[in-house]
Amino acid sequence: MLKAKPDGIYALNKDGEERKISGPIEVKAIVSSHDKRDDFGRLLEWKNYFGLPIREVLPMGEVDDNFAKKFKKRLLRSGFQLSPGKYSWESLLAYLIETPCNKHAYSARQSGWVDGQFVTPDWSIGQYDTPAVYVGDFAGDSLVESGSLLDWQQNIGKYCRGNPIMILAVCTALAAPIIGWTDLESFGIQIVGSSKSGKSTVMKVAASIYSDQTYWETWSSTSNGIESIARARNNMLLCLDEFKQCPAQEIGQLIYHLCNGVSKLRSQQDGALDKRYRWRTIFLSTGELTLEELLLGINQSVSAGQSVRLIEVPVFSKYDAFENTHGFTSAKEFAEYLSSCVGKYHGTFIKSWVEALSNFDCPNNEVIKEYKDIREQWPWPKNIESQANNVLDKFALLAAAGEIAINLGLLPWHLGEAKDALEQVATIWLDDRNSTENSESKKIIKKLIKLINKWRHSLSPRGESHNGSIGFFESEPELAWYIPQQLFKSEVIESVAHEYSQTVHYMLQKGWAISNEGTRRTFKIGGERFIKFFPEKICRECGESVDLSHFHQNDNSLNSNANPTFPVSQSENY
Repeated sequence: MLKAKPDGIYALNKDGEERKISGPIEVKAIVSSHDKRDDFGRLLEWKNYFGLPIREVLPMGEVDDNFAKKFKKRLLRSGFQLSPGKYSWESLLAYLIETPCNKHAYSARQSGWVDGQFVTPDWSIGQYDTPAVYVGDFAGDSLVESGSLLDWQQNIGKYCRGNPIMILAVCTALAAPIIGWTDLESFGIQIVGSSKSGKSTVMKVAASIYSDQTYWETWSSTSNGIESIARARNNMLLCLDEFKQCPAQEIGQLIYHLCNGVSKLRSQQDGALDKRYRWRTIFLSTGELTLEELLLGINQSVSAGQSVRLIEVPVFSKYDAFENTHGFTSAKEFAEYLSSCVGKYHGTFIKSWVEALSNFDCPNNEVIKEYKDIREQWPWPKNIESQANNVLDKFALLAAAGEIAINLGLLPWHLGEAKDALEQVATIWLDDRNSTENSESKKIIKKLIKLINKWRHSLSPRGESHNGSIGFFESEPELAWYIPQQLFKSEVIESVAHEYSQTVHYMLQKGWAISNEGTRRTFKIGGERFIKFFPEKICRECGESVDLSHFHQNDNSLNSNANPTFPVSQSENY
């Protein structure tokens, strides 16, 4: 029989004598999943050698595993007092399992929002009827606090003003807990710049919202490691430093894995499928190389999906990452000051932020309205290409997080500063991208301009056939080229067959080509099929300068014969 006393747990022998077997420990709640069908355990609280209180869940699933050997080790590592010997631990374990408790808590296997409260491996905050406790396998360092929120505001937050890259980083940190209330997928912001450009300082400022510098991770982590960290950072900022350390062969899949937000399918030892986990996060990355430069080393190119999931922003301010050094004599001195301050003041903002969010009546409605209002106020129309629009929506979400935090009095900035800074960042991103077109569309345009240059001296007037001609043209009312379908197809396909269909569809959609065969998308003359398109219109609308003036020199001599002749080699038999 065991008996609890203020200084520990005592065993009573047959004669009623007491022997202390452990330090103080008690059962605070019965823990289970939200549906009360899984994840049962006991929330225990104990004190270590120095009297520090520690809480952790004893999972019932571990009890049969050699008398909860893993949990016993965690207890001892924390400084819990336990008498040596098999009897002490087995008696204490039975006592903890059998002790009655009428309090209930939900289990949370990853960080983030659970039933109106925000759960982390270290603390939970929010409005709730039933508390939630973290029971996951934590893959990162604990969240550390130092100083007060006011200290952070006065020594770090106010120095972000006038610095778009710093505002971008802070807003990225604040947007992570609200992304789950939107229809946006997880994504990352990559700040790209040369060594000593202030990127790491910006990362430190963003991380200080949550913890100290131990909050960082690196891209050198394995795929499995990244997944474990992402689970622990669900609804929280994930900081990934040293982009160039990631193996180029793995980076593409890592980006998709992080942003798709679901763990890999794995089998247990008995062959059954392991439980899959899901997360929503925003990650902040820094690097000297762009994704394109990293992939260039293995002869790969950036896919459209990667470019909208990892949004790369070059440092563009007066002093690289800094525009306003707030009276410091140099950017170096400013960066050193910020680095010093984040070492003193960190980890307090996130608690105030999620507590304020938990008090919203309909947080998802307020967040969605704010970010959509900002997107509407920005100068870019909503009908631009989908990939650019998707990224602009993400920038608007970051701006919304900043504006909400300003309105709550948490960020020491003026209303509108976050929105204006993110608009500036979005402008730089679009300029760096050189288009609001989708990346696939940009490739098609580049290919068409190349072919226009290639073919501009290889066409005959309609009704004529010259040696070396590959097709014919008409110059009225708009310069039109007729290229045999098979030749056009062979030229636009560089690697995969669907490039032809994709290119013709895009040309028809833009009004750069015309068809008289409906779904065939070709232009038929007699028994021949062509791709009929307007090269001058393409060049004009894409801002490209290609000399096509020679097509208008002999307009009067053009023949409108509806059945021109062509070399047999250019015909297609049907």
